[in-house]
Amino acid sequence: MKPEIDYISDDDVDDALDRELRDLLMTCFTKPVDVAVFRQRRYCQEPVPHRWFISDEHGSIVAHIGVHEKTVEAGGQIYRIGGIAEVCVHPDYRRRGYVRMMLVRIHEWLGQGEFTFSVLFGRPEVYGSSGYVQVGNLIHGGAKEGWKQATAMVKEISATPWPPGKVYLPGPMF
Repeated sequence: MKPEIDYISDDDVDDALDRELRDLLMTCFTKPVDVAVFRQRRYCQEPVPHRWFISDEHGSIVAHIGVHEKTVEAGGQIYRIGGIAEVCVHPDYRRRGYVRMMLVRIHEWLGQGEFTFSVLFGRPEVYGSSGYVQVGNLIHGGAKEGWKQATAMVKEISATPWPPGKVYLPGPMF
């Protein structure tokens, strides 16, 4: 049976759901620095405005993906991107294709919202099967904190190809 994928705006997350999300994030992201962050809040760098999740038969959240609304700039053009963040699946529910299923739904949503790309920072062996390709021309940061090159993974949501040359993402990685 295919699991149901639910969406919630982060503005609608209540205290109980906040606790459940943070518990799942701490279960999946086990480095001490990550646990310390998720003990306090349900996001790593910046608040995540959109969340998709899958619950088990008891109603407990077992898989989650957050999406940021961001822009990148390249060659004088601005492109809307969906920044994929806090991707996690409870260890007892892994290898069932939950991330891929949620990404299909998210990509549809991004297309309806006229986003040009979906961008994430992850491993090619995990996200390649969902259409993501690795790029090395993303620069993130800003004037205050400095610009840093990052290896990212990109999926084209529209017919627009990922730009050549430097692509600037203001702010931190997500």
